[in-house]
Amino acid sequence: MQTDATSSLGGDFMLAVYLDGQGRVPGYRSGLGFGLSGAMLMELALGGFIYTVDGYIVAVHGAQPHDRALGQVLVRIRSSRKLRTTSQWVRALSVGAHKRLSAGLIAEGVLVRTPRRWPLPTGWARRYDVLRSERRDAVVRSLGNAADSSERLIALAALASACRAASSGLEWSESEAMVRSISPACVQILTAVAACVWLAVLSSWT
Repeated sequence: MQTDATSSLGGDFMLAVYLDGQGRVPGYRSGLGFGLSGAMLMELALGGFIYTVDGYIVAVHGAQPHDRALGQVLVRIRSSRKLRTTSQWVRALSVGAHKRLSAGLIAEGVLVRTPRRWPLPTGWARRYDVLRSERRDAVVRSLGNAADSSERLIALAALASACRAASSGLEWSESEAMVRSISPACVQILTAVAACVWLAVLSSWT
């Protein structure tokens, strides 16, 4: 099953990977925040709004994406006083990424924020209710057949693998090989996400 063509890559990543099946944010998977920022950057790259040169992200001036969260990210990149590497943008945009993306999903009627309940469950924090579970289910099913799908779904599956959150058994190296035929910018973004996730895992061991 294909996902809604109007859905954002970041929104799909949040529904299918960042949140669990009950709309909760796994507290121990903080590295997934890099996946959210990576998804927004990849969406901009696939839309032709940004490209990469020698490891740096460069914004194309002119058109503006319809998605509000993507528009905010693009404005931030365009207004930056100096060029930043792909990894720097992945890290910088991961801060508050889920809030920006969830705001859009709430406005679309896909998610609703649940009130805080005290005491919070140990290890998990219930944050959202998924109102359109069929959309999330469609994305999850599509991840398993990404190799035969659109470039957006291939990118989404590769991103999940880069964040070590793939459920299809696809290794990161295999996903990277799939996306390599789509967009060099996406490959650089995915590589940066994988590196940020690896460093986050490494720091948690020390």
